[in-house]
Amino acid sequence: MLRLLFVRHGETDWNRDRRIMGREEVGLNETGRFQSLALQQALAGFSFDALFSSPILRARETAQILLEGRPLNPIWEERLVEVDYGQWVGKTFAEVRDVPGYVPYFKRLETPVAPGGETLFQVRDRMLAFLEEIKKKHPDQVVLAVSHADTIKCVLMAILQIPFENIWRFRIDNVSVSLFESDMAGDRVICINQRGDLDRLFVTRFAF
Repeated sequence: MLRLLFVRHGETDWNRDRRIMGREEVGLNETGRFQSLALQQALAGFSFDALFSSPILRARETAQILLEGRPLNPIWEERLVEVDYGQWVGKTFAEVRDVPGYVPYFKRLETPVAPGGETLFQVRDRMLAFLEEIKKKHPDQVVLAVSHADTIKCVLMAILQIPFENIWRFRIDNVSVSLFESDMAGDRVICINQRGDLDRLFVTRFAF
């Protein structure tokens, strides 16, 4: 059985300020480094076969902390990058809502999330392509994928067949873990946005 753990990067100053980062090279702040180290320690008792990460700085730093003490090298994966937020990058969410004619992107799914950006469907498609590749290349392994909140949301919603208009209805917190499993019986999402009690993620059998 494949176990794929989607991990959101640790906190940055821009997260704290509610500022849209997109693909900007913003690094972890002190809290983000502490969060990543706490997750590294929480997962210390478990082995992993591979770690893929978005190459954006905050994800890279998180991945490197998670791999401390492990004989693995991170694999930088472009498909795990954050949504391209185009002209909104650098603005706060409050500033974006004040833009004349603003309509939330989850109400206009066929258009880019922001001028000059990409659509959620484009994010979904690249993430599903990544997922299918992992299923083929890493069956019966445990894999980590360090990525970004809306990117992780897009792939989980696609797996669960949740309409994308509902993307705002759940959260993916910094350094949270969302577990995907795949075997001969099919694909399952075991948890979303898990922060504590990570031991329970590795239960080997479920009732159904």
